[in-house]
This record gives sequence, C-alpha cells and structure tokens, in this order.
Amino acid sequence: MTDKTELSIKGESIQSLYGSYIKETFFVNRRYQRKLVWTVEEKRSFVDSIINGYPVPLILLAEVTTEKGRKLEIIDGMQRMNALMSFIDQEFDIDGSYFNLDTMADTKFLKDAGRIAQKGTSLDRETCAEIARYQIPLSVFQESGDSHIDEVFRRLNSGGRHLSKQELRQAGAISKFASIVRKLASNVRGDSSASDILDLNSMKNIRACSH
Repeated sequence: MTDKTELSIKGESIQSLYGSYIKETFFVNRRYQRKLVWTVEEKRSFVDSIINGYPVPLILLAEVTTEKGRKLEIIDGMQRMNALMSFIDQEFDIDGSYFNLDTMADTKFLKDAGRIAQKGTSLDRETCAEIARYQIPLSVFQESGDSHIDEVFRRLNSGGRHLSKQELRQAGAISKFASIVRKLASNVRGDSSASDILDLNSMKNIRACSH
C-alpha cells in the first residue's frame, strides 16, 4: 500500500478567495491547463448559481512551497475561479448590474486606489454581501512532486470528456522535447506564454491574445 494523499476539505468564502487572488496566491501550470474557455454566459450562469444559493462543484488545489512562499496550484476549477474573480473585477455584469466594489474591504481599497473602476449600475449591497459570504468547497492536498500532481490531473480527466487523449498524454510528459512540442503547439494556437507557470491573474492575457 502506498501512502495516501493527505487532503484538507473545507469551505472558504469568496471574499477570502478574492483576497488570496489579489495576492497572486493561485497559479496554473500551462503544461496541462488550457486557456480560459468559458463564455460570458457560462460565467454568468455560474455566478447566478451562487446568487441563488445553489451548491457548486468542489475546486481542487495543491499546496506548494515556492521561493515566494506558499502558493496554491489550481488542479481542477480554473474556469470557475476565473468566473468569480472576473465578475468581482467588473469584467461582466449580471442582468445589467455589476458587483458593488464597496461591499468588500479589498475591492473598496482597490477602487479607492484607482486600480479598479466601478462600472455601470451596481448590484444591491445585500446581494453582493451574500456573494462575498458564499462558501466555495475546496479540497487542498500537499504536493509531493510534479509527477504526483500530473497523476492527480490525469485521473480527474481520465474519461477524456474534457481533454483529448493527446492532451492527457502531454500532461504527463515532462521531457525537454515534450516541452518544445507543447510550446510550438501553443504558438500555432495563438495561446503561448513565456512560462508554463502563470498566476491565475495572468490567464486573462492568454485569452485576450489568442485567436
């Protein structure tokens, strides 16, 4: 029997997640994570589920130690996390109304500092407060090397429904040649990045420059 992965399963408020987001705590590994693909309507549907208090799928993270300290790698749930953060960042509205930046201390600070501008009509404060308090289910495990994370990712996507078999093979390939192939493929698709490791905050730039 091999040692089992130690999992921590908990709920964390969207307000807390946003605080970690602006501190660039979350990152993705583009060796197996694709670009952002959700449409605005898909993002709106996810936020609407939260507004109505419906349960949402668990987000899987790996806790890693880097030169910059503790970071959380998003293994499953990148699209959902981006939907939440981009809604708060005023990138899209719900029924013509945007998240009220005065609701949370972090967003009010960013607004007052001129780093985010409040757009259009704001959602009522009560609704935004409910969004901020909503508990997102998280599962966090301690990473024990790239191969361990690769195996977790492959098992999550082993049905091949979300990723092609070729993409799954690439997720587990860590040789220099495999890295070159991945980068060439990204250049062809128009979604290349200078590094495989990117903060979640930077993923929108990949989306914006892709074809």
